[in-house]
Amino acid sequence: MKIKTDNIEFISFSDGICDIYTEDEEGNKSPKYNGLGFSNRVLGFNRHYAARANNVQTNAVIRIPQVPGIDTHDTLEIKNQGKYDIELIQNKFDTNPPCKELTLRQLEMFEVIL
Repeated sequence: MKIKTDNIEFISFSDGICDIYTEDEEGNKSPKYNGLGFSNRVLGFNRHYAARANNVQTNAVIRIPQVPGIDTHDTLEIKNQGKYDIELIQNKFDTNPPCKELTLRQLEMFEVIL
């Protein structure tokens, strides 16, 4: 009899580094995580159109390590790419290591100077 093994995806979080923080009405930042590695994901048609049907704009999907204390509408900043609002958080337990998949809406873009 063959033993069934789960199809586990290995993630390295090596596509970039992000900072996650909360920001109040006056613009004061309260950092939660600095220098957190992430992995880019494909923003599929189903997710894009499901969000659009609910009047939510989505610009990117990334995976970060399974860390506590992250909430929707926290601000995520990727250096040289922009600031994003976290719209949706999904815990993924079928990966090694377990991770969180974040659906992001872009707030502002940084100007890239060459």
